[in-house]
Amino acid sequence: MRRPRLSRSLPAVTALVLTAGLLTGCSGDLFGGCTPVFQPGDASSTVSASGEIDESPAIEFPTPLIPDGVERSVLLRGEGDPVAEGDTVRLELTMIDASSDEVIAEGGATIAANDAYLGLGESLVCATPGTRLAVVGDPADLGLNAAAPVVVVIDVEEVFLGKANGVNQLPLDGMPTVVTAVDGTPGIAVGYAAVPDEARTSTIKAGGGATVEGGDTVIFHGRSWSWAADGDPSIGELDTWARFQPQTLEIDDASEEPVVQALEGAKVGSQLLVVVPGADEAPATIFVLDVLGIVGDE
Repeated sequence: MRRPRLSRSLPAVTALVLTAGLLTGCSGDLFGGCTPVFQPGDASSTVSASGEIDESPAIEFPTPLIPDGVERSVLLRGEGDPVAEGDTVRLELTMIDASSDEVIAEGGATIAANDAYLGLGESLVCATPGTRLAVVGDPADLGLNAAAPVVVVIDVEEVFLGKANGVNQLPLDGMPTVVTAVDGTPGIAVGYAAVPDEARTSTIKAGGGATVEGGDTVIFHGRSWSWAADGDPSIGELDTWARFQPQTLEIDDASEEPVVQALEGAKVGSQLLVVVPGADEAPATIFVLDVLGIVGDE
């Protein structure tokens, strides 16, 4: 059996794979000293996928394929630093019914290499950019929406930070305080700070990576809060941390949007605090942005 994979743009595929509900919720083969979470098994070892990483592969395996738990085999090994737990990974995948060889879904996504995506996310740990994986298992263990065991062929395209890793900076006077959990999820405390009359940006962590420039497509984690003058902030519309699903944004250097202006010129690894006053007595908006990387910056 052969199933070519279609090439699709990242935004369209993210909508297909994630919004449509595809995602729900250790081998001795070391990658630079990193030990993968899952081992190869009798089922995953029978999967083959011919073609280069930047091509649509032809996938073959005997049916029915019955996995013993989650199994993970490396079909092509890439180069570079291995994915660490919590890193952000941009990937292309094909999911196939292991009993009937029917293609269930295919496309791209950007997700975290952690248990927020159950076995699918954990299977990415220790892979390197350019790696192709065959992951076989029950969809419930992989965090996937399917009725029977599946074969998932994953091409790891790019790896980014999972959270800001820059050096802590002194906060600006009168700005909210950012508190960050171990996994990077941010929170806000406003204390006695007053809602500002104009947009303000503060660098909370100063990254040491590449500088975001006009025309770049930046990948970032973001969370927003609505902040009324007479109350505490409440979670707003932007919250990539809720599902550990960062977003991408093309930087228009002519934009007057405060968030775009804050991202342009920031270094990868930085965490930014942006406060935008509301118009016509509307609440202000607080943004905390983690600059994770620049797409295609290799």
